[in-house]
Amino acid sequence: MKEKSFSCDRATMQWSLFLLLLMGQCVFITCQLYEYHFIKEEMSWDAARAYCRENYTDLAKVFDLTDMRRLQVSAQSQTEAWIGLYSEPGKHNRRWHWSLPGEEYTENKTFWGAGEPNDRPYPENCVMKKDKWADYPCIHKSQFICYDSENMWTVI
Repeated sequence: MKEKSFSCDRATMQWSLFLLLLMGQCVFITCQLYEYHFIKEEMSWDAARAYCRENYTDLAKVFDLTDMRRLQVSAQSQTEAWIGLYSEPGKHNRRWHWSLPGEEYTENKTFWGAGEPNDRPYPENCVMKKDKWADYPCIHKSQFICYDSENMWTVI
């Protein structure tokens, strides 16, 4: 029986090691998580936004289910709280926006409650987090959630 011999030169071994290390680096995914702050004081949406901008960054924004879960945890089991989503009053074709300029809102039906947004019984242009999102009149007073982009968590 003949023995098979394998030979690798030093350059081939170094190249293989380089590729292995490079592929290993691709496994690490970095994401940054905002720090949320639940404020128990009740304010209108505009007053809550002003408070958040003065003390943190802005009213809370949500981009994915991870943010939504973290937002619910930060709400400390409270039933409702303002978040930073709103629409322009008086528009027939309502488009929702995050309160922080330059942040795009991507429609996500899974965050809205059944039948929401419904704009009833009054013009409802601001969003409150309950179990899911609901539109409310912006003058309604509620507790709210701020986020802080200065103190972000990095998860690898």
